[in-house]
Amino acid sequence: MNGFEAIANILKKEGFEWMACFPANPLIEAAANAGIRPIVFRQERGGIMAADGFSRMLASQGKRGVFCCQGGPGVENSFGGIAQAWADSVPILFLPAGDRDPDIEPNFSAPKNYGQITKWAASINSAEDIPNLMRRAMSALINGRPGPVLLEMKGNAMAQSIDNIDDYSSPQITLSAPNNNDIKNAVLNVINAKNPIIWAGQGTLYAGATNELKELVELLQVPVLTTMQAKSAFDERHPLSLGSANRTAPKTVWHWLKESDLVLGIGTSWTKTNFAIDIPDGKFLIHN
Repeated sequence: MNGFEAIANILKKEGFEWMACFPANPLIEAAANAGIRPIVFRQERGGIMAADGFSRMLASQGKRGVFCCQGGPGVENSFGGIAQAWADSVPILFLPAGDRDPDIEPNFSAPKNYGQITKWAASINSAEDIPNLMRRAMSALINGRPGPVLLEMKGNAMAQSIDNIDDYSSPQITLSAPNNNDIKNAVLNVINAKNPIIWAGQGTLYAGATNELKELVELLQVPVLTTMQAKSAFDERHPLSLGSANRTAPKTVWHWLKESDLVLGIGTSWTKTNFAIDIPDGKFLIHN
């Protein structure tokens, strides 16, 4: 098999059922032959947005979006969509085609230019490297803070023959947890706070923990606000819902945030952006 067929078989092994794409990329045909449904879009950004939305909705079930496109103008046109996925912490596997010598100007080097807006970016220089590089890409995709991952497929390397993908093994998911003493201290601080609030982020959706969030909120009887990306993580019709924290947030958000003495962040990075609101000074912060 050639390199494209090897990657398609690995994608099939990892459970990918469909692939967003924009021609031309030989991986499209290889994926179709492997039983992965290619869905062709009219522009690169549209395909990335489809993979983006799929990941947002189903990452909690272990499913993530994948997108492939041609090298050169295709990977260049994809920059805005991948930048958005990076800003919103959305896991997308990005598989663009690549030139033989992308490091020779004026050729576009995807790993070099996408390095600041992906968790991990690399090029395939030899077909025999495919199992190892795909394992690294998948590990970055499923572990840690979510975000897009890029693996550029150089044409000369992908044309090489590879006997099998027996060297490929699915990466393990690594879970992290806080120290038990830190958990106890956090609980005591929440209990002793006079006006605590919960600030829930998109991580609650990726963890599939919306029911647990509701249970915690009702147990503590503490009001909750969400980030824009986590807007559906807590029912805004619930009496303890304050709304979404953004520049056009309802008055309940501003009032309770001002009056609070403790803010418990769950599944949020508290990243400062032009669209979010700042936490007032003097608050006791607990950040998971």
